[in-house]
Amino acid sequence: MSFKDLIFREVRPNHLQAVQQFGRYKLSVILEERKTLYEVAIFEGADFVQLPGIHGIPEDEDDITDDVIPGLLPEDVSGIMAKLKFLETFSKEVDI
Repeated sequence: MSFKDLIFREVRPNHLQAVQQFGRYKLSVILEERKTLYEVAIFEGADFVQLPGIHGIPEDEDDITDDVIPGLLPEDVSGIMAKLKFLETFSKEVDI
């Protein structure tokens, strides 16, 4: 599964969103009006989650990383999707 497999729907005028489930995680990809780069967020249930290898790592206790990852090209989104697919497969194999 990659970016090309996502189905975008208009959720507000000129605001497109695709949602894809990967096991217990849900990926939300948006494209806002007048923007050419995508933003993603990952949810577990109704809560935002940050996952190692996908989200940035805080450099110190005062550093804040955002739940939303902005400025992504389609191939960046595909990379995140591949990592989520790995987590989905891995969690089934080890029963977590």
